[in-house]
Amino acid sequence: MKPLTRLTLVIAMVGAMLSSIVGAAGAQTADTAYLAAINGASTDPVAVAAGAEAIASDLAYAADGVGTTVPAATYDVAFTGGTVDSQAAGVDASAGTASTVVSGFGLDANTATAYPIDITPIDAGMAKITVWNATAAPVMVSVNGDAAVSVEPGAGTGWTAYAAGTSVPVDIDGVVVDVATPEDSYTDVFAVNDGATAAVAASVIASMTNLINTIAPPAAGDVAVPDVVNQTEADANSAITGLGLVAGATEAPDEAVPAGNVVSQDPAAGTMVAAGSTVNIVVSTGPDVPATIPVPDVAGQSAADAQAALEAAGFVVTATEQPSADIEAGLVISTNPAAGTEVAPGTSVEIIVSSGQEDVVVPDFSGMSMEDATAAAEAAGLTITFVEDADNRDPEGVVIDQDPAAGTTVAGGSEVIAQLSPDLGTPWSIVTLDENRQMTVTGVGLLPGSTVTLGIVDTDLTESVAVQDDGTWTAKFDLSDVENDTEFLLVQGTAADTSDYEATFKIPAAGESTEVPTEEVVEDDGGFPVWAWVLLGLGLIAIVLLIVRMVTGGSEDTPAETPEG
Repeated sequence: MKPLTRLTLVIAMVGAMLSSIVGAAGAQTADTAYLAAINGASTDPVAVAAGAEAIASDLAYAADGVGTTVPAATYDVAFTGGTVDSQAAGVDASAGTASTVVSGFGLDANTATAYPIDITPIDAGMAKITVWNATAAPVMVSVNGDAAVSVEPGAGTGWTAYAAGTSVPVDIDGVVVDVATPEDSYTDVFAVNDGATAAVAASVIASMTNLINTIAPPAAGDVAVPDVVNQTEADANSAITGLGLVAGATEAPDEAVPAGNVVSQDPAAGTMVAAGSTVNIVVSTGPDVPATIPVPDVAGQSAADAQAALEAAGFVVTATEQPSADIEAGLVISTNPAAGTEVAPGTSVEIIVSSGQEDVVVPDFSGMSMEDATAAAEAAGLTITFVEDADNRDPEGVVIDQDPAAGTTVAGGSEVIAQLSPDLGTPWSIVTLDENRQMTVTGVGLLPGSTVTLGIVDTDLTESVAVQDDGTWTAKFDLSDVENDTEFLLVQGTAADTSDYEATFKIPAAGESTEVPTEEVVEDDGGFPVWAWVLLGLGLIAIVLLIVRMVTGGSEDTPAETPEG
């Protein structure tokens, strides 16, 4: 053989060997399966082996399943030791498959049965549960409180997905277990029986993603893009990266998809791409809203309608009450910020709601002119109507009485009736006695700057007060110790025309008023004195009597003489 031919043959052999080694390594990496075992019959621990592959050496009765990955092959799985020496279960553990083998009491002898594990990927945020009957008789199964169903020996319920992070009760012939549901997990629940005591055992796969990647890693260029639309961004990223892909995200507003959830993806779900490829997702930021919006005008609306309108416009609403003489209670007076103001969505807007007219205390209008009384009433939130003395309608008078009385609490906007005095030039007084027999005397029409003297008849109570520039005056008496049942008030002063003024008033009952004097003004005009008139009258009477006597009296008193003879 020529040297070149020998060299070529050696290289070919080495290449074949290397190719074989690489192929074997690849098969060892990719061609694997998963096997789990449960002791469902022996009261004592047992050993479990799949051919030469040991699965468990000391597996207790009804304990959770013990699993391991094995090279893809066909295995006879047997349980030995304790009270069971099972017949081997033939298991076709082909690449990318998973099974749980359970020892149990068969019809004729202890047997081992293989139950397939569903390795279909689970949606994000979910977990799968399947219930199997590994006994020789039918069992009644209820999952999560659903109606119980009969499951035959060797059969199962099929898998059902449940929300992750919960606990699902499984009832098998009255034996209840609570199955935890970690995200991405799969749990097989088995009814088992050691010949004396029914029990329940479970085989749990904590992560379907890890299991699939271990026993059936995706081939290059053969990864299906998951469907992540409407998932949260975190769940979408987990689903994408769990398949060996890269997640890329951008944000965009969307009216329908909640903020933080995926609006769309590229490539589309189901597309086959190379491992390590990027899947771009668009994450919703919620509805597209302007930077500022105007505050709606809700004045005059009910508080409930105004709040609904403002919240619909994107504002946070607070409410406060404020009395108003013009706006009906329960209606909106205004907003803060004011209507039309441009503010950011979500801004807090205060609605000022009318509580109606506020109660007010009636002022004392005594001595005020019409103009001053009107201004005072408006300032207090009241209206005022004037009535005048029937005998003197001069509008220049001042208030001498009012209804309601000063100090009374009334609703805002109420009407006060005020009585006006006559012309300021005519003396006029009003006497008021309260429930505590405190008497107030006010008057108008006396000479400004002069002094008015008041006294309670038959008592020592007197008072002197100055008359103001507008002709008004006020005096007060404490009558709480006065026992006279017929009390009169004597008022003396100088009238505006400088004549003397004197009047006597009957003191009213407690809580009442005397509005006019009981006697007319007595004036001294400086003319012929009364005593002179009396003397003159007496003199005239004397003169008349003297004349009468002179005319008739003298001749009648002397008898006529007769001649003698």
